[in-house]
Amino acid sequence: MSKQYRTDYELSELRLKAYSFLDEKRIAHVAGCEQEAVRLAEKYGADICQAATAAILHDITKKLDLPNQLILCKRYGIICDEFETKNASLLHAKTGAWKARELFEIEQPVFDAIMWHTTGRPDMDLLEKIIYLADYIEPSRSFEGISLLREKAYEAIDPAMALGLKMSIEDIRARGYTLHPVSIEAYEFYKEKEHA
Repeated sequence: MSKQYRTDYELSELRLKAYSFLDEKRIAHVAGCEQEAVRLAEKYGADICQAATAAILHDITKKLDLPNQLILCKRYGIICDEFETKNASLLHAKTGAWKARELFEIEQPVFDAIMWHTTGRPDMDLLEKIIYLADYIEPSRSFEGISLLREKAYEAIDPAMALGLKMSIEDIRARGYTLHPVSIEAYEFYKEKEHA
């Protein structure tokens, strides 16, 4: 049975529990992500409580190293590809979604939004796009081009996705990391909408 976090009290209880999985720096990021997700949900007519819930929980396994991520994958029966077995940053989205489901009985849309918040994917639903962008543009983030991305995020969500994915891909390549193919597929899907 899935759980909906609808009241301020329920959300504050969820925050308290979720923050216990995070370090201090990550708490500030997650709080900013929640703030941004709620604003985007209000702008685009998504479920505000689902947006807040997904944002609060999206990084609950982020501080785990790769061996511990892989232990969770085995526990939850998560099938990992060759990219994920070498990259804890990729795995935390999947393990986080499953951990959130186990501990907090989240609804399927919240699960999916957590699952895809790192790589993105083609044809994401509205909540997934909101969490992807909120994670990227929350107030503590600072990088070249973020002002434009923030502006785009509140003009039209699909062009913002195209720009966000493009910037993410460029950043990953500049750092010398290997891109996950699903991120490239996501960008290919959204790039036609970049200048809409």
